Amino acid sequence: MKNSLKFNNDTFRVMLVGDPHESPKDKSDEDKAKIADYLALQYAAVTELKPDLVILMGDNAKGKDTDELRKVLLRITKPYADHNIPFAFILGNHDLECEVNDINVQYDVYRTLPCCVLPCKDEVNSFGDYFLTIKNDDETEDIFNFWLMYSGSGAAKEYYSCYDFVKAEQIRWYEEKSEELKLLNNKTVPSMVIQHIPVPEEFRLLKERSFLSMIADGVTGQNEQKGKFYTLDKKKTVGYMGEAPCTSGYNSGQFKSWKKTGNVIAAFFGHDHMNDFIGDVDGITLGQCKTAGFRPYGDGLMQGVRIIDIKKDIPTEFDTKMVYYRDLIGTECHSIHGAEKVLRDRISVKLDVLKAVIKYTAPVILPIAAIKIIKSIKK
Repeated sequence: MKNSLKFNNDTFRVMLVGDPHESPKDKSDEDKAKIADYLALQYAAVTELKPDLVILMGDNAKGKDTDELRKVLLRITKPYADHNIPFAFILGNHDLECEVNDINVQYDVYRTLPCCVLPCKDEVNSFGDYFLTIKNDDETEDIFNFWLMYSGSGAAKEYYSCYDFVKAEQIRWYEEKSEELKLLNNKTVPSMVIQHIPVPEEFRLLKERSFLSMIADGVTGQNEQKGKFYTLDKKKTVGYMGEAPCTSGYNSGQFKSWKKTGNVIAAFFGHDHMNDFIGDVDGITLGQCKTAGFRPYGDGLMQGVRIIDIKKDIPTEFDTKMVYYRDLIGTECHSIHGAEKVLRDRISVKLDVLKAVIKYTAPVILPIAAIKIIKSIKK
């Protein structure tokens, strides 16, 4: 497919697909059910939402060799090919944890897929980063740009971090290419970053709480934040946080670079399957996209996709929302049944916290915590 993307109308619509985690396993009834639900969601999304571009946000698929990987990727991208919708992708921390563990080999596989708009090799850096410009209707001007960045897997020991991060060399590449785009267009081209692992600045959208005060609507920290407790700062955010952000414990300066360069208006991340909150940090929107997959842990029937609408006349402004399985299909589902349709949803997070309260707190605290959770569920 030709890599040129352009505004055909006043709005360019992007559909983000978070963490499919697709597998070659397709023989058992359970596997078939999960595949069917994922494809039903994707077909319904492209049919009803009509995106101009789809972006897979990492942790996409695995395979024991290139043939098997290509088979799985053909399956999960078939809804886009059937509707002739271009798609792009980034890799997540799990994508290379298989026999096909060379990023260049994986990219070669993606290039063979129908409707994939991955640029040619000389336009992709050694880390797998690239960018896609959205042009005006006669393709004479770059209106908008997407930076697709590889955020790595596990960090080296010297960084004392569970998860990896965008490296200094990648940041320099981004800054150099930003300057080239600016010179080419005689202006700063508004941009969004799409990557898998969130930047640490996401924690500026949260409030650190005591254990008791976060019980009704909070989460426990993970990895480097273990032992801390968080809720969303409702004055800064909209959306839902079902788990604490799994950012890198090391700050490589990526967000600082965006501020200095001045072209990034927003960044969207996958990785955290149960989060869909967005908020503003120093004039840059940071947002999460829930998992769209049915194989990984998730949120009941709240698997979904994120839509971003970019305005041609005012490209520094955009609208975005999550659209869930429940919105597009309802409660009919092959792989999630009965009470799980409710209990694996947002309520499950609060019930898990209630279990922790029962186990670890004194009997005098338990009634207070239970009342708080019951009130929050009724809301």
